[in-house]
Amino acid sequence: MNASIRALALGTVLLASAAAAQDRGGEVPGLLVTLKSEKAAERAGSARTLGEIGPAAKDAVPELGAALKDGDKEVRRCAAQALGDIGPASAPTANALAAALKDADWQVRRAAAYSLGRLGTREVEPALKAARNDKQEAVRNAAKASLDRIKKLPKPQKMKTMK
Repeated sequence: MNASIRALALGTVLLASAAAAQDRGGEVPGLLVTLKSEKAAERAGSARTLGEIGPAAKDAVPELGAALKDGDKEVRRCAAQALGDIGPASAPTANALAAALKDADWQVRRAAAYSLGRLGTREVEPALKAARNDKQEAVRNAAKASLDRIKKLPKPQKMKTMK
């Protein structure tokens, strides 16, 4: 009986957590304003929070993509991480994330490699394969993990030619 009660309580907590993440979508407009703050720490915090919101923050994808070019490395890192946490809705930023694999800061490169594996597309494979040669082990590991994740995606269907 106690095990049943614990399982029920755990299920309730998990459902509440999922609902809370969806409810946070209302925070996105305010966070987009903060993402344009003059203070780098506020921009980074906004990007980080958008990532915590996850897929419900999909409306922030264009601004997070632009933040990959921010002058502050922490803002760039948080933006790259957030795009991966948002997931497949961030696919339009694939080229910007691939460019971030060449960032001077290894933590930005690692976050970009992580995120490229969460876009749900095989089109990022060449960029990730190149990142396997990065001088930083953390970047190489993130690229390998993302490639492993991409390999699990369904293969594109080849069109049959008509004769």
